[in-house]
Amino acid sequence: MNKIWIISRKDISDAFRSRSTYVFLLVMLVLTFIYISIYTGTVNSDPYKNNPSLIADYSHKYINTLAYLFPLMFSNFICSIFANYAVIVDKAKRNIESLMATPVSIKQIWMGKTLAVTLPSVGIGIGISVVSYLVLDLGFVMPNTHSFIYPGIIPVISALIIMPTLLFVIVAIVTYIQLTITNPRIGNFVFSGVFILLMIGGETLLAENYSTNYLALVYLGVIAICAVIAYILSFSLTKERVLLSSKV
Repeated sequence: MNKIWIISRKDISDAFRSRSTYVFLLVMLVLTFIYISIYTGTVNSDPYKNNPSLIADYSHKYINTLAYLFPLMFSNFICSIFANYAVIVDKAKRNIESLMATPVSIKQIWMGKTLAVTLPSVGIGIGISVVSYLVLDLGFVMPNTHSFIYPGIIPVISALIIMPTLLFVIVAIVTYIQLTITNPRIGNFVFSGVFILLMIGGETLLAENYSTNYLALVYLGVIAICAVIAYILSFSLTKERVLLSSKV
């Protein structure tokens, strides 16, 4: 475990030295205003306009939906930056080859790289989500409901436990792809695809006022599927395969 953490810590520090990380943070804050505009547009339209009970009900559902979506969406968004330094840069600089020459197994390298992407992405994602939630609640929900609305317990559990686990198994699969293919940047398309899917799905759920009670179960189902995929992939991960992909 100590070897895994040493690998992770080095990659995390490299990523935080990049200006791109902070540009992505600003972009995530800007994205918050897209969801603020959806909320304000809805509560100022019929049948919600001048109807406090409907606005309060919608606001509770809206906050709960964002508690499901924001942490995963933002964490996944920032993953591409940390994945770039954890694998792509290391392969380009031949650091992966040097790392494999040390007494570290390829699976420890895989897990170290996975944690180097997952841990800071989850921390940043949840942090930005909390800031976005407070801005929305204090600045836009309270003036309409005259009360501070807290997310439900299940969305909070999803944000703090289920979402990080889901992100970890997704990152594990993407890291495997990046370690074993000649063009590791292709792996980042997975993060982009998940982010776009969450954006479209989230806006649809919020605009149509669908129930989000089932999202935690969906996340758990995806975790199970991705965990099985990662477990199967682990048997085909070898140092020779990684070396061959680095030399092509």
